[in-house]
Formats: sequence, C-alpha cells, structure tokens
Amino acid sequence: MSNAVSPIPLTTLIRTLNEADRIAKTIESVLPLGGEILVLDAGSKDDTVAIAEKLGARVVSNPWPGFGPQRYFGESQCANDMVFSVDADEVLTPAMVVEIRALFARADVPRLINVKKAMIFPHHAEPPPFGFCHDQILIYDRRIARTNSNPNWDMLDIAEAAPVHNLKEPLWHYSLRDWYHATTKAAYVAKLAAETKPPRSRLGLVLRLIVEFPVTFLKFYFVRRYFLGGADGFTMAVVSAYGRFIRVAMMLERKDFGGK
Repeated sequence: MSNAVSPIPLTTLIRTLNEADRIAKTIESVLPLGGEILVLDAGSKDDTVAIAEKLGARVVSNPWPGFGPQRYFGESQCANDMVFSVDADEVLTPAMVVEIRALFARADVPRLINVKKAMIFPHHAEPPPFGFCHDQILIYDRRIARTNSNPNWDMLDIAEAAPVHNLKEPLWHYSLRDWYHATTKAAYVAKLAAETKPPRSRLGLVLRLIVEFPVTFLKFYFVRRYFLGGADGFTMAVVSAYGRFIRVAMMLERKDFGGK
C-alpha cells in the first residue's frame, strides 16, 4: 500500500521525547492508514521533531506533565474525533493497517476499539510465536472517552456505553532498546508510582515486599509466557519483577522516612 491512500477520519496520536532512533519506523508504519498523524513532543533535544515533520506528521509541543495528562492534552489537539494512541516504540503491521482501514470503510465505525500489544524483547525483530499480548482500548471516540489525569499510566474514562470491537492483528511493541534501558525504565516507573500512589499501610507494604518479586516473576514468566523468549524472556521476567519490587520498596521508604 502506498502513502497515497484515501484518507480516513482517524488521528494517530504519538507522544515523544528523544525518540529520534525509532520514531521514523513508527510513523512509516502509520502512514498507510491514511489518517492524520499528530506527534505530541515533550521537548526532545535530538532530531525527533525534524524526522516527524519530514515524514509528514504534524508536531505539537507540550512540556511533559505525566502519561495521562499528556495524552489528554494531545486528544484536544487532534483534527479527528476518532483517536488512535500509538507510542513512539510501537509499529503497525501491514495486516493491522488493512484491518483498521476495513473498519473505517463501514457505515457503523466502532467508537471503542480494543488493540492487542505484542511485547518484543530487546534485540528481537518480532514477538515470539504464541507470545502474550496485552489488551487496551487504544482507538476511541474522544466524544465519549478521554484519558484521565493519572500521571503513571494511560487510563480512559468512558462517559457513554458503547460496544467494544476487538482487533485481531496485534500492535508490535518495541518497548526497550537494551537491558540498561529496561532497568532504568523500570526504576523510573517505580519511582513515579511510589511518589503518586495513595499511602498504604506499613504492614501491607512489608508483606508485599516479601512476595512481590517471586509472584511477579512467576506471573510474567509463565502466565504471560515470557518463557517463550528463551534467555531474553527470562531476563525480561526478572526485570519486570524488579520493577514491581522496587516500587513497593520505595513506597515503604516513603512511609518510614517521609518525602513525597
């Protein structure tokens, strides 16, 4: 499919911050959709903005206020009411593009569309066969669904009941560049959560501190089928468990020693 496809009333919203090494791949995978591409940049110091504009995206700048508030702001900047939230480390497959365009060719376009995200481990080109996919409503009508103000992650507040359509083809998620990126990102997300989550009881935190790492490792390695990724899947399960463990440790630290 060439870039000269008929347009569809959909805005792909991509939040960025220093993503010059991978934003091109994301935008190029979105171009065949034929809709608006809006890059919401939080102040990149690299060539992210220049690359996005060269590929035809519209770029809007906004200082980073947190995950939820940033996407909420971006929703208000979209030219279309139907929004597709795509991260700068995610790629649409050609089969996914065909499926989405077929939906928008219908007279009754679904207002809420659930998207599967396939995790791709660092240094891998594609997800493992039968790998785990995380489900999330990522294509939605902003007139009935808007992102709330939680700074830790993206959560939709849905004001009007509507059927949810499930896409069959997954979005490929290249979340982590390497293991250093994996561990630093896990620590950053843990710190953000520890600083913004409501206070918990000390006893509850101590108990969670004991079980959080092994329980989370088993969940990711077996339930989310990271074992299918071999040694890299094992490492990813360990990093995921570390992130959850250090979050609880930071919450306990906040409880005992104050701070945010």
